[in-house]
Amino acid sequence: MEVYVGACGCICSDCRAFGTDCGGCFAIAGKPVWLPEVNLEVCDFYECSVLDRGFKHCGECSEIPCNKFWENKNPAWTEEQHRQIVEERTKLLLGLAKG
Repeated sequence: MEVYVGACGCICSDCRAFGTDCGGCFAIAGKPVWLPEVNLEVCDFYECSVLDRGFKHCGECSEIPCNKFWENKNPAWTEEQHRQIVEERTKLLLGLAKG
């Protein structure tokens, strides 16, 4: 399977909903199936990077990793896990931006 990376650096193709309930953030215009759980209409990463700034993903922004990355922590993760995930997503997105 091809790896599909979302605007925020999450690997959409690793998600259980990908291909069934979700086609990835670009295919569904930033409206993944989990939005009702967090009380949003559009993913805040997608909205900021793609809709507001016209980027392909957050890696094209000079502010990466911005506060959105640090504030959007899964409650099940430790601080160390969250830091590592933010660093991995940032590295992936910056690599994509370089082409």
